[in-house]
Parts: sequence; C-alpha cells; structure tokens
Amino acid sequence: MLQSTKLYLSTIGILVVLLVCMFVWKNIAVRNMEKTMEAQRAKLVETSQQVITSKTHDLLRLTTIPLVWVVRREMINENYDQINEYLNQFVKEPNIKQIVVVKSDGTIAVATDEKVEGAPFSSLFPQALIEQNEISISDDGKGNIRVVAPIMGLNAKLGLLIMIYEAEKINIEAAP
Repeated sequence: MLQSTKLYLSTIGILVVLLVCMFVWKNIAVRNMEKTMEAQRAKLVETSQQVITSKTHDLLRLTTIPLVWVVRREMINENYDQINEYLNQFVKEPNIKQIVVVKSDGTIAVATDEKVEGAPFSSLFPQALIEQNEISISDDGKGNIRVVAPIMGLNAKLGLLIMIYEAEKINIEAAP
C-alpha cells in the first residue's frame, strides 16, 4: 500500500511537472508568434503606405496636367477671375489644402487663400521652386505633398502652379 501510494504520487508529480513545462513552452511559443505577427503587420503597413504614396503622386501628376492647361489658357487671356473660380472649385475636393498660381515675375496672381494674393512667391515657398521647368512632386516638410508645375506659354514661361495636398497615412492602431 505504501509502495502504490508512492507510485501514485510520483506519477501525479511527473504529470504536474509536464503540465507546467507544456504551459511555459506554449506561452513562449505564443509570445514569439505575436512578435512575428506584429513585425509582419508593421512591414505590411509600411509597404501599403509606400504604395499609397506612390499612387497618390501618380494621380496628382495626372490631375495637375489638365489643370495647368486650363490655367495656361486663362493666363494668356489674362482672365484671372476664371482661374480663381477653377481653383476654388478644385480646393473643395478632399485633401487639397491650397493651390497657388504664380506669375513669371514671382508674384502670386491667384490663390485659394486670398490673403496671399499679390505677395511675393518667396514669402511662402522656397525660391528655388520658381526655376522648375517640369512637374515635380515632393514632401513640403509638414507631412503634405507639394506639386509644382510650370505654366508654359508658346515662347516663355508664364508662371507656376503649386498645389498642396494633405497626404493620407495608414493608422496601425485603427487597423483590425
């Protein structure tokens, strides 16, 4: 009887130790899997953000081309009121924060923020941008995308169109 009790207690002790070992092993495995999944999720979010940014740049470039053509036509006719109407309609679209048309002499001819009209270009933007001869898209340092497009006439550069677009960011906390 004493022998069978010792055997019974030893068996139960071994089973308890095995259960504790399995529990610890499982917890470690789950933690490692959670770390791996979080790293994969972060990489997926980063990759998705890069794709969204790239597609946004492409669409902004495509959108800017016809807008510049329309502004060019109206600048040639010196119809700045019509340009103002186009820009005000355009800025109502989501994420478009500001649009500015600059004359070749560096003064702001039309802007969606009327307070800056007539101001020198260099008071709002880096002076180097005035020399742009092709569409460029870059970060403005405030988390926005800045599109700079020259407005070309037949013989000379008429001015510059600048559009500020609020970039969309993926929120990892909001993702399920």
